Amino acid sequence: MRSLFVKLFLWFWLTVALSGGVFFLVAIKTRPELPPFPQEHRLSGGQLMPPPMGDPTVPETQHPPPLHFEGGRHKPPPRGFFSFPLVAQLAIYFVVGGAVCYLLAWRLTAPIRRLRRAAQQLAQGDLTARAGFGAETKGDEIADLGRDFDRMAEQLEGLMAAQKQLVRDISHELRSPLARLNVALGLARREAPASAAPAFDRIEQESDRLNQMIGELLTLTLLESGGKALEKEQVDLAALTAEVVHDADFEAAGSGRAVQLTTASVPLLSGNYELLRRAVENVVRNAVRYTASDTVVEVYLEQTAADEVCLRVRDHGPGVPEEALVAIFKPFFRVAEARDRQSGGTGIGLAITAGTIKHHGGTVTARNLPEGGLEVLIRLPLPAV
Repeated sequence: MRSLFVKLFLWFWLTVALSGGVFFLVAIKTRPELPPFPQEHRLSGGQLMPPPMGDPTVPETQHPPPLHFEGGRHKPPPRGFFSFPLVAQLAIYFVVGGAVCYLLAWRLTAPIRRLRRAAQQLAQGDLTARAGFGAETKGDEIADLGRDFDRMAEQLEGLMAAQKQLVRDISHELRSPLARLNVALGLARREAPASAAPAFDRIEQESDRLNQMIGELLTLTLLESGGKALEKEQVDLAALTAEVVHDADFEAAGSGRAVQLTTASVPLLSGNYELLRRAVENVVRNAVRYTASDTVVEVYLEQTAADEVCLRVRDHGPGVPEEALVAIFKPFFRVAEARDRQSGGTGIGLAITAGTIKHHGGTVTARNLPEGGLEVLIRLPLPAV
């Protein structure tokens, strides 16, 4: 009985039923008794008839109402509502009271249900969700709460829009000075002595990393905004995954690691090839980065249902804290700051993966395995046949 509607309904109904029962019991105990019928007179042939109206033995005030004859006998007239059995009376009262209480409880909890639906939509990322309590809406404290919620949602939507616009503008503006920096770096290399080469290599490495981060930021803002529809085509996910695994295995061999793919034939799906490739690559490269030396990153691709394909990437690393299994797909989240910086992580890759999979109607989750290591599970829907 966690529902407020059910609680209100049952308490109202119980109150009405108890008060109705007490009312009927009091009414039955206190209703006046009808006067007794006078002695019947027999006619010839054994028929019965009431005494004459002028019978001096019967007081004038106690003359009974006319009798109804059926089959030679008589019965008293109906006594109105109380002529029904007590059980029937209580049943009618119980049903009618229950219907009224149901409507009352439904009416009282309707604003709360609207507010709850809007809160759920807002929690799922729909910043346009509103409870719909305008200034013209009349009501009580619940209506005031709904209007406060709508104002809060409007402020959140404005703040998030401003933040995304700021990131987008900064990313675009950084591209120009970064390009000029690379040009200046090339000129400086030609005029500098050979002893300066390591410093220039370091500058070039950091410049490339900054350029990569800017590109990831632009991709992330594009996925989060949802304002521009991405081009889609028929994508062979098996071939795409095999290409990513081949490249990752080649790079992992230098650090004593390997990447292995186990795949089955899966149907083509509709999606953006470049984004899907980057999403899969981010997960695989992340697994290679954190798996232990001399271990194999295992990638499995299979069709788990008629309308769904599943990609699993499992490493043999330390995993992540349980409370961070959801947060690792948020932008700039780092489980270990120093380790991520040492490995070259930017904290954006898995966020791009989550945004891409969500844009394609799928889901991405992570879990720590009992035998050790982290497993990332990507589910993508297949087009209807």
